[in-house]
Amino acid sequence: MEAEFLRSLASGGPFAAGSDRRGMQATAQLLWAKRVRTMARAWPELAAVLGTGLVERAAEVLAGTPLSSGDHAVQDGFIVASQLEAAGPIPDGLRLKLLAVRLHHRWHRGDLARRSSPALGCTYLRQSRRVVCALRLPGRRVLHISLGPLGGR
Repeated sequence: MEAEFLRSLASGGPFAAGSDRRGMQATAQLLWAKRVRTMARAWPELAAVLGTGLVERAAEVLAGTPLSSGDHAVQDGFIVASQLEAAGPIPDGLRLKLLAVRLHHRWHRGDLARRSSPALGCTYLRQSRRVVCALRLPGRRVLHISLGPLGGR
């Protein structure tokens, strides 16, 4: 029952019959604002790209997505940033942040989970026309190489 109560607050409803609807809605709005602020702190690159549109985009993309059991700010930002990436070109800084998160996390049963195994990833930075490849070995610093500028004028 408590889990259902928290889930309804986190998602903005529906609320249990007989509950203080106005109070529940106000609490849900406060929790949502905190969730977006926390995500913006974990993903300053995302906040810089979306600016004042961050709250609206987060609402579009995260609607109905419950808080994860792990680091929900990293997961929420990853979901929003991945959606932006799928929609079109994104700035290099955001692309590098996505690479870093992918090196340290993997999807596991609908949540981001910390990797315990090595990870390799590459990304193309459109603005600087560079390719960055990185290798993460557990217990070691991330090793990376940057090649470019590539192609173009």
